[in-house]
Amino acid sequence: MYQGPAPRKRPRGLALILLFGLFFILISGFDAKISLSAADSAPLKRPIKVTKTLSGQIDMCLSCHKETLDKSHGRQVLGCYSCHLGNPLAGTPEEAHKGMVLNPGDLRVADRTCGQEGCHVQQVKDVKNSLMATNRGIISTLRYYWGETGDHNEPITVEKLLGANAPKSPALDYFRKLCGTCHLWLPRHTLPSFLSEKGGGCTACHNVKKAKDGRTTTQDKHPLITRNIPMENCIRCHNRSGRIGLSYQGLYETEGYGTPFEDGETSSLQLEDGRFVKKIHPDIHFEKGLVCIDCHSQKELMGDGKQRAHLFQQVEIRCTSCHGGKKVLERLFKEQESKKKFPMLNNLVKEMDGRILLKGKIDKKIHPLNPFSGQKCKNPQHVRLSCQACHSTWVPQCYGCHVRFDRGKRQLDKLAIKETFGMWQEFKSYMRFESPVLGVLEEKPGKEIEGGGKGGNVVILVPG
Repeated sequence: MYQGPAPRKRPRGLALILLFGLFFILISGFDAKISLSAADSAPLKRPIKVTKTLSGQIDMCLSCHKETLDKSHGRQVLGCYSCHLGNPLAGTPEEAHKGMVLNPGDLRVADRTCGQEGCHVQQVKDVKNSLMATNRGIISTLRYYWGETGDHNEPITVEKLLGANAPKSPALDYFRKLCGTCHLWLPRHTLPSFLSEKGGGCTACHNVKKAKDGRTTTQDKHPLITRNIPMENCIRCHNRSGRIGLSYQGLYETEGYGTPFEDGETSSLQLEDGRFVKKIHPDIHFEKGLVCIDCHSQKELMGDGKQRAHLFQQVEIRCTSCHGGKKVLERLFKEQESKKKFPMLNNLVKEMDGRILLKGKIDKKIHPLNPFSGQKCKNPQHVRLSCQACHSTWVPQCYGCHVRFDRGKRQLDKLAIKETFGMWQEFKSYMRFESPVLGVLEEKPGKEIEGGGKGGNVVILVPG
């Protein structure tokens, strides 16, 4: 019987190939699954829990940043976002740092940081109109003596010079290149060398590098914020022109080449900008341990919101404030205790015996406030003499100051933070520290002065 064609035998080699292919596909799929699972289980750079401030506000920045701040600005109190902005809800550093502000004290952003609602709203508004921010006196006086204006009180400020339509003149170019580092609008760490520590708005005064326990900011990254401003922060700017910060410490700036005061050799004391100094007699208040903020108040330093043209218009404290006798001290103490917004002094203490003393804001040392001699200081012949006219043993005197300008060379414009054509160089003939030269400060001719008589107060002059 016919049973059809005989069955064909499959090639044995083809079967092995198909079997091997199937095995390879299975193995490949298994490997792919293993690789995918490994990728899914790899650790991500994301916080493992939600971090919050004490008020319950979510701030994921705290999951990475462990820096220790002062109590008022503690990380658990304010978090990071309140001051530095950015995105506090982000899960990665890249997302969190978008829009972040490194220096919250910078006046360009202070309205949204230090000056936000619930923080230092009024202080930020006030400080923008203070002399430390406007530099009005420096700018207007410079232009007045260079013959560019007839008004040495004109309302021209650093903020105006930073604008798109800033006025231009030789005096203003000089200011921008030689004077434009000592104002609060300067962004910190934008200028080279020692100048990088200047400016920064609120930061210029309120940041400190070392705590009482010796801990430095380089170890903890975040700077310390304080209201007890150390003298070093003030002198960072107040060491040129009248050299008040140097004179207070008894540092006399010598000739540029380093006068051979020490056994025929140049002075061993040198400032960070290269100027040589010699240690001579300091101010009596420095000897007693007083620092700048022990006498100079918030209103003087940060202003009260009103713009003023010159330093003497903003400074309120006088020698007679502390040394004017019991009645004056009683009045100032009453003003302090009344919680007035801007008391002239806020560090007076009253003893059980009724004596009013001054307490150092940083070292907490108690200082007696002895009254001046009525017989000498109230003598009719001395009625026009300022206290400094008699009690200043020396002041720095820089003679022969002159300037050279080279149009063909470039120099750093410290407001625009870029080099432009025109280089200014300052020179002086010599420095002295002899008995101060006296002059008459007469704001208004024929003005009746305290104590009787007409004319201005006799004050010391500081050439340079």
